[in-house]
Amino acid sequence: MPETKYDVAIVGAGFSGPIMAAKIAEKGVNPRNGERLKVALIEAGPYFKGAPRPGYGSPLRRQMFTNLEDGYAGTYLWNNDRSLAKIVGGSSLHWGAQAFLPFPADYLHWQRETGLDWTEDNLRSAVAEIRREFNIHKYPDEIDTRGNQLFYDVAKKMGHDPKRQEGARRNCIYCGFCNSPMMCKYDSRASTMVTYIPVAEKNGVDIIPDTYVEKIWIEAQGERGIARSLHCITGGSRYEIEADKIIVTGGYMGSPLLLLRSGYGPREWRGNPIIVENPNVGKHIDGHPRAGGGVSALFDEPMGDGEFGNIGGYFMIHDDRADGEGRLLFRAGFGSSRLPSQSALNAFAPLYGREHKKFMREKGVLRTGSLSPSVSKPSGRWTIDPDGKLLYGGDHSLTLRRIKEGAQMAREVLEQMGASQIRSAPIPSNLSPRTGGSHRVGSCRAGVDPKTSVVNPYFESHDVDNLFVCDGSAIPRVTTGNTGTPQASITVFAASRIIERHFKR
Repeated sequence: MPETKYDVAIVGAGFSGPIMAAKIAEKGVNPRNGERLKVALIEAGPYFKGAPRPGYGSPLRRQMFTNLEDGYAGTYLWNNDRSLAKIVGGSSLHWGAQAFLPFPADYLHWQRETGLDWTEDNLRSAVAEIRREFNIHKYPDEIDTRGNQLFYDVAKKMGHDPKRQEGARRNCIYCGFCNSPMMCKYDSRASTMVTYIPVAEKNGVDIIPDTYVEKIWIEAQGERGIARSLHCITGGSRYEIEADKIIVTGGYMGSPLLLLRSGYGPREWRGNPIIVENPNVGKHIDGHPRAGGGVSALFDEPMGDGEFGNIGGYFMIHDDRADGEGRLLFRAGFGSSRLPSQSALNAFAPLYGREHKKFMREKGVLRTGSLSPSVSKPSGRWTIDPDGKLLYGGDHSLTLRRIKEGAQMAREVLEQMGASQIRSAPIPSNLSPRTGGSHRVGSCRAGVDPKTSVVNPYFESHDVDNLFVCDGSAIPRVTTGNTGTPQASITVFAASRIIERHFKR
């Protein structure tokens, strides 16, 4: 059983927790005596320990992360959602390593949404650190496919502004598994496991895996509260961890649900009595809705030689408003080999019989590609209802209009590329409360006004002393692309602010 008293306890060891633990342990001190801080990093899932060896992998991770299509890779996913992985390293082990750092519009949306000072200038050094530590760089030309190059030339001639995708990898063999939830057995895919976990351990952080934090003990003090300790379960045994400061880094679902279980949230919550009220916990969840509109194409000639796996190609952005609302992000991928299961389910693969065998044998997937638009600045939001269900709502007219426009634009590009067949995914006439999504953020959003946010610009709870939230749930608007590296950047920024205000003598 771990120690039961710490200066800092961090709940969640995914994208944000290891960064926060490493930075605080390395740079912070106990302000009372100047001594090294005692830091605990707590994770509900297992820890497959080993020194990082990009391109080779550690012996244990090579054994556990098998790159086999046996369903094992999903063992550490909660509800089959790779953003809610329960494992030390969290979703940073499952993401596709396509690195979209914040765009200029993203900073402006954060400032406009809740009055934050998260400007491009203020986050510059944090973004630079993540670019360096995650080895973010453009995919090299030698692994580009003929189809991706064709897309770039055609899109450019049509007046678009395509750009080469950036990746977060080191010493990568480009096997293609990054675009699946499988974890990288070679340690090539950038993750907190191979970047910040070693720094955390070097600086004395206690990593406590396989431990479920049932709730935070919040002591009521009038209308406010103070966070005192964590009630934990390990192997069926319950115990308590005291901490002077508690930092929650459990993700867009894990963080608000922990706060709600702890009695911090909206009065209408029906799970347990609310001790400290804040109506914004579990609300305002932004993200990229899964709403159709993807367009696939079949070509007469192979768009690639199959030497490299699906490593991503180009992207382009389309705005029709100066404020960036309704922004479309197009991801292009042509002529890349796929896992056999993905190839067999390709939109152009015959369903069965000789033709299906012929398609698979001749690697018909190399003649296919897609230009997939998503509404990266949608008009709807999710919310956790009083019973804990995630529901989507709002005015979806802008989102639906842009989905249709994006599909039409994609079709026009594919026609100019010379596609022999084009197929579009169905576009819904409306979005329902059950609409799913990806890259969700904002469930404990930061802001200057306690009436509209959960934490302040310094990631401190508006209502509960000694409590912080520093992960994707604090981000008030979804970014243009994947939220992994923007979230990591914000966590570096958050750590510097917390150290300055709480762990500096």
